[in-house]
Amino acid sequence: MRTNSITLKDMASILSISISTVSKALSDSPEISNRTKNKVLEMANSLNYKPNIHASALRNKRSFILGVVLPDFRDEFFLDTLNGITEESSKNDYKIMVYQSCNDYNKEIEHSNLLSKSNIIDGLIFSSTKKVFLPKECKHLKSFINTGIPITYVNKQKRISVNSCHYEKGFEIGKNAVKELLSKIEDNQLNLSA
Repeated sequence: MRTNSITLKDMASILSISISTVSKALSDSPEISNRTKNKVLEMANSLNYKPNIHASALRNKRSFILGVVLPDFRDEFFLDTLNGITEESSKNDYKIMVYQSCNDYNKEIEHSNLLSKSNIIDGLIFSSTKKVFLPKECKHLKSFINTGIPITYVNKQKRISVNSCHYEKGFEIGKNAVKELLSKIEDNQLNLSA
């Protein structure tokens, strides 16, 4: 058995306990005795167990990954925005999947469709190559809207949320875009559990 592909099921079988018990022990559940937790943790360490982030995402209905599509990283504003996004995402234990459209509308569509079809992101931070951007008219964003994946749009002049506009510098725009997107994601999670 390859140690880098060890599963909860494998550990449960080796320890002669249920998969649920292994899972709860790894997440430090108070339902599991310290003795069992220690056994499971020792086994996980000895086998170099790494959680399957895709399985966790399915179970939790959250991947902790944000998609980012920006036009041009040679532009200081978008580079600063990306730095703000990176910093704020990291503070909140989120990873980012970043795509640059190189000011090419077709690449913007391609990258957006790829993120939408991957079904792996919790939300999207997006900036269009179009000078005049009307979110409801962009077919490549409709799949996000239809599936309830929150989008925060940023550009050099303003950060647009459904009903508000804010004027800020790139780094702060990036940080605030993440904060706004995480708030939308939390709202979605609350609606799903209600």
